[in-house]
Amino acid sequence: MKRVICLYRVSTTGQVDKNDIPMQRLECHEFAKRMDGWEIVDELSEKGVSGFKVSAAKRDKITQLKEAALKKSFDVLLVFMFDRLGRRDDETPFVAQWLIEHGIEIWSTQEGQMRLDSHTDKLINYIRFWQAMGESEKTSVRVKTRQQQITAQGVWRGGPIPYGYKGVHNGRVGKKNRMLYDLEIEPTSAQVVKLIFDLYCNKGMGTHRIAEYLNEHYPEPTRIWVPTTITTMLRNETYTGRFKCGEVRSPVNEALQIVSDEEFAFAQTVMDNRVTRMVRNREDQNGQGKIKRYGATLLCGLLYCAHCGHRLVGTYINQSKKGQKPRYRQIYRCYNGSVTAKGCDGQSTYSAYKIEQAVLAIIDQYIARIRPTIDKVYRKTLAEHRRIEQRQQRADRHAQLKDLETKKARMKEEIVNAVMGTSSFDPQTLKETLQSIEDQIERIKHELDSDSALHLSMQQLERINQLKPILVKWETAFTQCTTDEKKMLMARLINKITVDRNYRITIDFRVSFDEFYGNERPSSLEQTQAALGSLATQR
Repeated sequence: MKRVICLYRVSTTGQVDKNDIPMQRLECHEFAKRMDGWEIVDELSEKGVSGFKVSAAKRDKITQLKEAALKKSFDVLLVFMFDRLGRRDDETPFVAQWLIEHGIEIWSTQEGQMRLDSHTDKLINYIRFWQAMGESEKTSVRVKTRQQQITAQGVWRGGPIPYGYKGVHNGRVGKKNRMLYDLEIEPTSAQVVKLIFDLYCNKGMGTHRIAEYLNEHYPEPTRIWVPTTITTMLRNETYTGRFKCGEVRSPVNEALQIVSDEEFAFAQTVMDNRVTRMVRNREDQNGQGKIKRYGATLLCGLLYCAHCGHRLVGTYINQSKKGQKPRYRQIYRCYNGSVTAKGCDGQSTYSAYKIEQAVLAIIDQYIARIRPTIDKVYRKTLAEHRRIEQRQQRADRHAQLKDLETKKARMKEEIVNAVMGTSSFDPQTLKETLQSIEDQIERIKHELDSDSALHLSMQQLERINQLKPILVKWETAFTQCTTDEKKMLMARLINKITVDRNYRITIDFRVSFDEFYGNERPSSLEQTQAALGSLATQR
């Protein structure tokens, strides 16, 4: 009597029928009945486990089979087809070889017994699983292509519904008359999503603080907010009204947009630049770290050393003498400059007061100069846009240009014929006609170049319009904001700030003066020296 273990596997849960895999199970039972002396002692089922994507080391049933083989608990492994063992050519043949070497016969109801008696058998065994892997790869390409096509059409592909939405049936029916659902904004939870992005982008809260805030102010019976959930939501592009599949994005569906593109993009920038390492500080009686309480924080994350490129860290020093009341001074420290071996020739510490006041003065000058420009550029661009709209379409001008180029080439050929005496046209007339065609070509090219420049100008205008609310808030409410809010406001205006040992500051604004003033803008060095000079006078 041979003891048999049957292994059944399907790649998706949709192939499971009432918690069973009936086709494979019935075939294996019928096959075992036809074999004399076979007795099924166990059945193992893998429901929704891909033999192509999931490694054998991560499949519990394969591990059970190996353990049972070591214990001599069975003699035959029976599958519907050999690809039920797996579809990976770099490991499945060796899993089968391991079982056979440990005295286990491997049988398929469709392909018979797997043998490894000769080198040819081993080659055939490898080719079998190599072919199975190729079929899986082809299936994967077909499924991925279809999923990308559906996404490009702006259709919800299914899966877990993101928080902030609900699934509604609008009449779409899929295979096997299965109802297909579309997304719709759920107003209550969508407000929480907006709050999460506001706390992260405008209040400067991290994912831990946001999770604690939501558990305290927005408790839900079936949900406990955790930092990983907040991170996943902040990375979810669906909130901008787009569906995503790989590199394919759907057009924006404004009916599904909870978060603006600018807000989402800024959240990604903050997440990419945020320091993830844990900094442990001794806490005072109020539960607040001393660096958080006394240290410099306004420019943390934006300020860099001009000598080594290392990010400066906000901290403090105690300038009081022994027995006196503590007197803390805020500083920014370059740890590369603190260690000689790091090779930084800049200072190790910088006065937070000097840098912050100079940066704020430069930003005030920046805003004072760029605000009047917005309306001026906007009016000029719109006027130019209306003028171009009155002309023929850009595509028509391209077609006209191509036709003129063809005529120009023919005209040159005809001039050569006229010189050779084989043309019925006068060379002077041909030359004048050619000059007229070349003038038309130059005019159309100039118009196309103007349109391209206008397109670039419209892009710049869109960027500056995104900063309008930030500029207004800076002028009206910046002094009333908390430090975290000020940091996030500055992060929307500035990409990076560098400072050297002479307190020369360079600010890389997200929208630069070059885009609007050209060479007429004042240099950041002049601004910095003027700001520091006024501070020195005040002090």
